[in-house]
Amino acid sequence: MINNSRQREIIELISQKGNVTVEELAKTFKVSKMTIRRDLEKLQESNLLQRTHGGALVNKVLLHEMAYHEKREENLSVKQCISKAVLDFLEPKQTIYLDAGTTTYEVATKIPDLELTIITNDIRIASHLMLTNNKVIMLGGNVLKETGSTIDENAQKFLRSFNFDLSIIATSSIDNDMWLCTPDLSRKSIKEIALKRSVKSILVTDSSKFYRKSLYKIVPIQAFDVIISDIDEKELEGIDLQTTEFIPLECRVDPGDAND
Repeated sequence: MINNSRQREIIELISQKGNVTVEELAKTFKVSKMTIRRDLEKLQESNLLQRTHGGALVNKVLLHEMAYHEKREENLSVKQCISKAVLDFLEPKQTIYLDAGTTTYEVATKIPDLELTIITNDIRIASHLMLTNNKVIMLGGNVLKETGSTIDENAQKFLRSFNFDLSIIATSSIDNDMWLCTPDLSRKSIKEIALKRSVKSILVTDSSKFYRKSLYKIVPIQAFDVIISDIDEKELEGIDLQTTEFIPLECRVDPGDAND
């Protein structure tokens, strides 16, 4: 079991790069080397990675189980609450991009039959929606076993061929400057392409994703037309949202939800 969000992001970063050094991790997360060493020790004890001289390698056999099952259960009731609010923006016969992620998966489980055309890069979302009367298009490419998503050049090229009425985007982190972040350059590209091809965009994210740093910046939150989140409005005081509509939700937290 992963104890905190930084340890989860360490696993994601190592899975993309193959291996990293303690010094590199300390700089990325702006913590001491001793803190990183403790994180790596705990992750090694959980058999999620293998320590090396001055760094670590990820245990990819277990990464898939961690990446999906743990993330899906984390703040699950809040994600379900957020997903219900998305339904107000759906209209019959829209063309929609539904981003990969556990929050967007919850959106997919609630989408009604509206003769929508839904494009996604998430194999689990596509598998669920194929059972509805909506049209589903899965972006081709290499399916990442850690996430069940396609983000490579093939997926990006296919994505550029569409125009969307609406894109629904998820994120793993939003830094202190209010920029969406990701540990992977290809994920950054996928989200940027979807936003550029969309008439309207919605960011769906629970409050635990805020004030978390990751390797690559994607776009500021002001790039979205709508933000749906359970974060307290006071947390965003002083932030100029410009023309972005912020929909704050009061979501009941299930005591059984996993927490960071």
